[in-house]
Amino acid sequence: MQEKVAYHGLEHHEVELSAWPFVVGMSGLLVMIGFMTAFQWKLPMLGMLLSGVGVVGILIGLFGWVSEVYAKKFEEGLSKLAIVIFICSEAALFGGLFGGYLYNMFPAPQWPPANTPAGVPPLGVALVLTVFLLSSSATIQMAETKLEKGEMGGFKGWLLFTMTLGALFLAGQANEWSKLIGEGFTVSTNAYGTFFYTVTGVHGSHVLVGVILQFFILLLALRNKISSRRQTIVKACGYYWHFVDGIWLVVLSLIYVLPNFR
Repeated sequence: MQEKVAYHGLEHHEVELSAWPFVVGMSGLLVMIGFMTAFQWKLPMLGMLLSGVGVVGILIGLFGWVSEVYAKKFEEGLSKLAIVIFICSEAALFGGLFGGYLYNMFPAPQWPPANTPAGVPPLGVALVLTVFLLSSSATIQMAETKLEKGEMGGFKGWLLFTMTLGALFLAGQANEWSKLIGEGFTVSTNAYGTFFYTVTGVHGSHVLVGVILQFFILLLALRNKISSRRQTIVKACGYYWHFVDGIWLVVLSLIYVLPNFR
């Protein structure tokens, strides 16, 4: 975050200190520690607690950070570049998960393993979820187009539509998890189960963050804090959402489609 100030008739940028990036970073670290506690140290309840506290900390940090930005009367900084750098780091995270998955899958004589319940992975459900998520990429692009034209009513409507599609995706995934766990397919069933819940869960958490961010943007729009001349947060959210949708295509291919050929 940078602040423009006058100095002897000229303009330069002065770094503005903020505690919120530290809160977000440490909370993200706590989420990773929670995963290690659950899967490596075999303390699932403590791991879930740590990860839950980390997710809450991330949300609080993001809300505080964005609120700090929009308390200013002008829009400055490197937010668009920052979100691109953040997306690159998230791509590395998912790359590690996908690499671990493939490392376990290729040597296996059968994938999913023989003790996996029938009907897993549920490809039909995944395809329905794909329709929801890919459609939301189009709707958020429509929202950005309306905002650029200054059509605030259309912007709010398309943004709300995007949130609804994201919420339907999350509801469908939660229902899928509930049915699979009820059928005896859990994170500890086998290696495939571990990766199934880890990969889809991490992706689902990203969808949840995106929906919450869109809700926050909608609140800003209702308070007239968003306009065609003040749309950096909308652009950043759009970049993030398209990334999440793109990652889902990789999840669909590796977790749901590829096992059917193994």
